[in-house]
Amino acid sequence: MSFLGQRASRMAVLAALFVALLGASPCVAVNAAQGAAPSTANLPDPYRGWSVQLTPQADNPQVLDLVFDSPLLKQRVTNRVYVPTSYRSAGPASPVMYYLHGTIFSPLDNKLFGPVTQHEALLDAIGPGGGARQTDIFQFQTQLDKAKFLLVAPDTSYEDTICETCIWIDGREDAIPNAHPVTAKPLKADSFLHQELYPLVEHLFNVRTDRGGRGVIGFSMGGVAAYLQGLRHPDRYGFVGSVSGALDVIDEPGVRAIWEGLGYMRDQGYGSALTNETQWRGFNPKDLLANRNGIDGAVFSSTGDACLALGSLLQPDCTRLSPVTNPAAAAVETVLARQYATQSRLLPEHGIAESRVQYPGVHGANNYRVYQDNIVPMANELFARPVAQPTVFGFRSTDAEFSVWGYHVTTARVAPVFLDLADASADGRSFQLRGSGAAQVLTPATFEPGSTHRVDTVADDGTKSEREIVADANGRLPITVDLGSGALLDRLTVPNALAGPSARTITVHVS
Repeated sequence: MSFLGQRASRMAVLAALFVALLGASPCVAVNAAQGAAPSTANLPDPYRGWSVQLTPQADNPQVLDLVFDSPLLKQRVTNRVYVPTSYRSAGPASPVMYYLHGTIFSPLDNKLFGPVTQHEALLDAIGPGGGARQTDIFQFQTQLDKAKFLLVAPDTSYEDTICETCIWIDGREDAIPNAHPVTAKPLKADSFLHQELYPLVEHLFNVRTDRGGRGVIGFSMGGVAAYLQGLRHPDRYGFVGSVSGALDVIDEPGVRAIWEGLGYMRDQGYGSALTNETQWRGFNPKDLLANRNGIDGAVFSSTGDACLALGSLLQPDCTRLSPVTNPAAAAVETVLARQYATQSRLLPEHGIAESRVQYPGVHGANNYRVYQDNIVPMANELFARPVAQPTVFGFRSTDAEFSVWGYHVTTARVAPVFLDLADASADGRSFQLRGSGAAQVLTPATFEPGSTHRVDTVADDGTKSEREIVADANGRLPITVDLGSGALLDRLTVPNALAGPSARTITVHVS
């Protein structure tokens, strides 16, 4: 889609919304419950140069504003930290949950529109200060006595939103430049989370750093992002929760229309699904479900029913936020509820244990209820038990480089295509690659540094090879695999792929 087409599409969406409205040390912290925040004095590098400030909110000392200069984003970022009553600065570390907010519509992200947008639930959520407003509707502060985990919400400034349509993935520069506020700014959002926010939180607070003690939840676009975080980084999260988030942004027409119309992927430099389908599928939760197949943990999904179910109109959240006076919020939740209903078996069919709930309400109306009644008890239970690591796993990605479960894979491919790492053993002694191009695999660090090992490979056409490889100083084996130059055709996920050479599969064994 051209830039002018994107602009016209955005203006059409904006007009439709307004029409709807008018028609309607790691342990330096002390217990925050005692009214004191962790000290940010004398921070070591790299945090020393970030001008870190951590300030309790005046009405609740357990709610802190964590503000710092982000080297990656090149701007100051405000984040919110909810410290549970159970938190202690010493002793057993607390689990930590990260919350990702949803869409902020660039043309509405201006305080001048506040007097208009505040009268409709969806426009209020995606308008000025939306990242903070969406955080507020969960009422996280009301559960501090019950939640046994720290909760961190990035991007919670009412004045300066950083993630508008970022999906919390890493954006890239595109040939067609972004023109804010018509389009959102591309953002290295995933890198910001994992390279800056998470390490800083783990330095300031006594929190767990293992997968079994870390979770991610999100709302709307942030719900899609939570799915993606859990699927693109399955080794980093034990708990994954999506509130009114789409599982499929490509094959379901209603969600795809929203995704194209608001320009989520285009804003992040990935164009349209019409021309960049494989790259889109690399960020489509449904196409990545195999990445959590058989992985121990918890996945939670919810939507509202848009107040369309028999008897829902009389329920409290439907009378408080009526679909009649909140037509845009009702319309969006109708689309999401339809997808939610039609894909009820999708995760279990991919070996993922999922808990699902649906409450009466339009978009965002029941988030506080979902959090207090479902997410808090479910996360408390998950974080309190041992979470097993897989002995064998599979993983697929269109990224040129990725790390997962101790493996690090770097690829050289003609075009972005899926690479499947299958039947990979946790000890690095066997795995399978399916795709095209060349790949260098660094195994997990399970070998004696300097030791020599025989590596046998077998291709799907019967071709075999044998070589000796020496483990590096970290105990990892660098194994290069040549899959050939053909473009990957995966008819399971790209049903309309053009004819061409198929993917190659090579199995690797180490002895």
